[in-house]
Formats: sequence, C-alpha cells, structure tokens
Amino acid sequence: MNQPVVLLVNPNRMMPPIAPLGLEYLAASLADRGYEPALCDLTWHDDWAAALQNAIRDTQPFAVGVSIRNIDDAYFASQDFVLDVTTDVIHKIREFTDAPVILGGVGYSAAPAEILEYTGADFGIAGEGEEAFAVLLNVLRRWGRGASVGSVAGAVYQPEPGHIVVNPPRPVNLAHLNPVSRRFLDNVRYFNEGGQAGVETLRGCPHTCIYCVDPLAKGRTTRIRPAELVVSEICDLLSQGIDVLHLCDCEFNLDLEHCWSLCQYLINEHIPSRVKWYTYAAPAPFSTDLAGEMAKAGCAGINFGVDHGDPGMLRRLRRTHTPDDIRAIAKACRAAGIAVMFDLLIGAPGETRESVKRALDLMREIAPDRVGLSVGVRVYPHTRLATIVRSQGPIESNPNLYGTIQNNESFLKPIFYIEHKAGPDLHQFVSKQVAGEHMFLHTDPAQIDGNYNYNNNSVLAQAIRNGARGAYWDILRKLN
Repeated sequence: MNQPVVLLVNPNRMMPPIAPLGLEYLAASLADRGYEPALCDLTWHDDWAAALQNAIRDTQPFAVGVSIRNIDDAYFASQDFVLDVTTDVIHKIREFTDAPVILGGVGYSAAPAEILEYTGADFGIAGEGEEAFAVLLNVLRRWGRGASVGSVAGAVYQPEPGHIVVNPPRPVNLAHLNPVSRRFLDNVRYFNEGGQAGVETLRGCPHTCIYCVDPLAKGRTTRIRPAELVVSEICDLLSQGIDVLHLCDCEFNLDLEHCWSLCQYLINEHIPSRVKWYTYAAPAPFSTDLAGEMAKAGCAGINFGVDHGDPGMLRRLRRTHTPDDIRAIAKACRAAGIAVMFDLLIGAPGETRESVKRALDLMREIAPDRVGLSVGVRVYPHTRLATIVRSQGPIESNPNLYGTIQNNESFLKPIFYIEHKAGPDLHQFVSKQVAGEHMFLHTDPAQIDGNYNYNNNSVLAQAIRNGARGAYWDILRKLN
C-alpha cells in the first residue's frame, strides 16, 4: 500500500539562502510515521508559482505543510514583511489542490493564531512538529478535514469563523527521536550559496528577555539532543563536502554539562580536524576553560547576544549578565583564539543617549572582533515588550513606535520600539558616534548600503560565491 504523500514547502526566498533545517527534521519524523515526505523548495525557483504547481501535480499530496521560518527580517532599515510572500504561496496552493494546508516552523510558532488568520491556512502546529504533525495528519486521514483536532497537542484550528484555537504544545523528548539523514534538502547547494549548514544540539530557552520569541516558539524548557545524534548528522554533512557549520541553538551554553560533553564527544570523534563551527551563546555562564574546550572542539566564532553595556538597560531588558561578564567572555575567547561578535539592541524602553554612549564605550574598551548595532527593537506578539507597549496606550499615538502603526494591533507586521526620550534621530546619532570605526556594524536607514542586514545582502552573497564560508558576521569582518 502506498504511503500518503505530504508535500513540504519552503517559501523562504531570502538571500543568501539558509537551509530550512526544520523541514529536514520534520521529513525524517514523517517517514518514521508512515508518510512519504516530498519537498518543494521555492528558494531555487524564479517562477515559484510554476514550481509549486509542478510539485503538486507530480506528487498529488494528501496534505501540504508550509514552513514559516520568518515573519519579517526584524530589521528597521528594510522592514521586509516576508509573511506576505508566504501568504501568496498559500493562495497559490489553494488554486492547485484541495489538500489541507498546515503551517509550522519557528516563525509561525511566535504568533500561531494571528498567522493562521492572516494567511487563511487550514491548520497549524504551534511548537515542535516532529510528533504533533503526524498526529494531526492521522486524525485528518481518518476523519477528514472537518475532524475534531482538539486532542492534538499544538494544533491550531478554527472550529467556527472568527474563532481560532491554539492547543498547548507538548515538548518533544529529543533523545527519543531517530537519527536524521541530512539528504532531504539540497544541502550542498545551500552550502555553496549560503556558506554554512545548520545543526541543532538543544532546544528551548528559559530566559525572560522582554523582546524574544524563542521561548514562545521553542519552549521554556531546555532539552538536549544526544551527542551521538549530533555527530551522526555532522558526519553525514561531511560526507557531502560540507565542513562549516552553525549551531541553530538559541544559545549553546544554556546547559553547561551539555556543552562540555558535546565538545568532548566531538574531540574524541576527531571532528575538529575536519569541521569548524560557529554558535550563539549567552554571556553567562561562560568561562575561560569552556572557551578553551570549545576551541579544541572546532569552534571558530561565537555571537553573544549581550544586548547592551549599560547596567540599567540590561535590567530593563531582563538580562542577568553584567558589564563585567561581557569583559570576561571577550577575554576568554581571545585567549582561546575564538572570534567574537557582540550584538547590541539600541532604543529599548528607558534608553537615553547617555546609556547608548556607555554601551559604545564599553565595546571600545573590550574591542571584540565585531559589534552589531541594531537601533530599534522589533515588537513581536506575545512578548513582554508587546505588553509594555500596550500599557502605554493606543499604538497609533505612541511616540516610541515606528513601522506599521496603523491597523496592526496584533504587532504581526513590522513595528519597532525606539525610546522617544533618546531623540527622534537615534539612528543618525549612533552612526555619528561610530563613524569610521570598522569594529561596529550599524543599521542606519539613511545609509542602507553600509548596513549589515543579511537579507538580500549582495556583498555577502558574492563573497560566498567566491568561496567565503562561515557565520555571516565573520565573513563581513574578513571582507573588511
């Protein structure tokens, strides 16, 4: 008996391209559960509508899953609302098939009800899809599109017009998942045109940063993937000629025991002589010894989301590290030979020009390899920052808000917070403060060619085509 085909669609067309790792993991779980996954990757098609039509005609899918990795590019200068493209894709799917359209992915899980309503899809899966997606398919397969899915963890559905239900997600035990063969996507092409490949080693984040959607999308409980599964994936990628990786964890050091054990496993398997990797990490807990072990395990660079350098702003952002922690991690990584990127968020509630100057002065004192300056904090639905904004009154008259401030009460479309007490020209102020200092990568809308947005960055894309590999901030650093 033939297995039901599930067509998995990647609508993401940002360049340089980032492989939709979640689809690779989802495809493996579907195959384990009696379904045949098929891929329609619109990244590679100029005429994406024709590619979608051909894929549906060739596979005759029972259901169509659409991955939403991003709602927008979270970038003040461009404010690219990529969900509109995804919505166009969903409308095209409806022209070519009556199969139910099911949404999922990290971006989707940040605002599952809002996105289901906006796109007009049939169902969604909030949170992890490895188990819930197949359970939803089983229900639909048995009872049809009108089936009750109230018992499916993470299911998002509309039992009646205007009423959307989001079932609570159920965390997946990552240790119970089977090994993933990295052959579903065209990983070689993604590597050649995107400069890196992703691997996940843990999932979930317990932090309470006011702006962040990761705990909403991935859960607040940190769960670990066994080291042998991670290394199995790395070896599969290596066999395809892919030797530069970026860990897709929220922050690699959320579980220190995991950090140490995975690094030791990589060393024992002789991975560092064949692979270099980059990661995100929290400023604390971190140590000189951990930096040394990570370097031995093949780590070439770390992006620390330090957010700020002013103690008061760190508290307002609900960060628990201090300026001394920031100094310590730079010293530790420098001693280990690991390149360091610090990302700062400028303009959050309570920001002043004096707090900005203190943050910039701290960066000059520490002198990491690069500092990314994002002026304007994206307000995402269901975050603490969204709650703060709502408490300030109607968004249309809020002097702190920029972007789509009309008819956007859900905050789904790009909307940014810049503390008005810091001045209406904060972008220009920051640009003048760091003018001529190559350590800083800035985001001035008036100087779009000088920004470091990775979305449709032609300089970055050309460097990758010329052979550059690694984290995008490190590629840009080396270009300069």
